[in-house]
Amino acid sequence: MKKFLLMLVAVLGFSYAASAQCGDELMKKALAAMGSNQYMKDFDIKLAAGAADGVSFTVVLQAQTKYQFNIANGASNGENVKIEVLDGATTLTSNENAGKVYTGFQVKITKTGPYKLKITTPGASEACARAVLSLVEQF
Repeated sequence: MKKFLLMLVAVLGFSYAASAQCGDELMKKALAAMGSNQYMKDFDIKLAAGAADGVSFTVVLQAQTKYQFNIANGASNGENVKIEVLDGATTLTSNENAGKVYTGFQVKITKTGPYKLKITTPGASEACARAVLSLVEQF
């Protein structure tokens, strides 16, 4: 019984350590990168290996407003996650430019409505990340 309890504690401890890579520390890092902008929403991102379509979220964004996305990638990620902001089927912007994937970017929205965030990794590799959406300014 003692061995069983020790094994259970060890397994739970390893599970907690693995999930901690994708939890609070990443959130703190993304919030710090946000700076003095106004926090709007955060996204917990977990991508399984081979998930070429990635994951998506829908957010309602307001016209004449500039938003910022900050992304904190898990230490075990092979590559940074890519976030695209889509209006319908049209990509407005992403954190990828000239083959480099950045950990932050801004977008100015011209019409109020729902926008899709499509999140993927190059090569559909397994990844975890936290992203924060913040308000930069309204025009």
